[in-house]
Amino acid sequence: MTPWRAIADGIAQRAAAAGLDLAHPLNAAWYDDVVEPTWALPDVGRRDALAVLLASSRALWPRFVAALRREPARIESPDPLDDYVGDAVLAAVRPLGERWEVRLAHEPPPRRIAIQRLAHLAGFAFLGSGFLNVHPTFGPWIALRAVVVVDVPGPATRPSLADPCGGCTASCVAARERALAASGGTGEAELRESWRVWLAAREACPVGAAHRYDDAQIRYTYTKDRGVLRALVAS
Repeated sequence: MTPWRAIADGIAQRAAAAGLDLAHPLNAAWYDDVVEPTWALPDVGRRDALAVLLASSRALWPRFVAALRREPARIESPDPLDDYVGDAVLAAVRPLGERWEVRLAHEPPPRRIAIQRLAHLAGFAFLGSGFLNVHPTFGPWIALRAVVVVDVPGPATRPSLADPCGGCTASCVAARERALAASGGTGEAELRESWRVWLAAREACPVGAAHRYDDAQIRYTYTKDRGVLRALVAS
């Protein structure tokens, strides 16, 4: 087993225990060579470094809810889910003996990365016409969470990625246009309800429909309503 593979597999196993069940290795140069420097991955001393994309399916949700039940005070943190993910990612990489850096998907500039584009370039999930990353199995029902960069040479061969949108007659593009139009309103009712049209854009994709999030996860994902979390902890 090559060094990068063993390291990537170890990160994946530790991350999966917290619900970050999807991991995908790539060579940092595949991404850095095509983005502006302000979007680049962190420099660990080599341009061909191993990077590991960490993502989640709906498998993250029960682990997250279980963590809230163990520590209900987490609900009052600035962003309970992002904080949980950050803790899980760090727990997955701390055992590494090599130098590493992490970028979380929700981090603002100057630490931001174009994680949707990275997922596409890595061969993990195609960035489709509706501006959603579509995984071959889970479709758009994934969340891109973080990228870990490790100071070892990464994979040399980029995997191919089939276009799931070619010839597709689903209405995801039209649904996205409706979502953009709905989000342009300024009234409270429009803002409160616009998440439903964004959800419709996701639901329009036929790939991975069996992996749709449950209703509580969907509502919290789109609204950040802490009442959803309180109800789950109390149940």
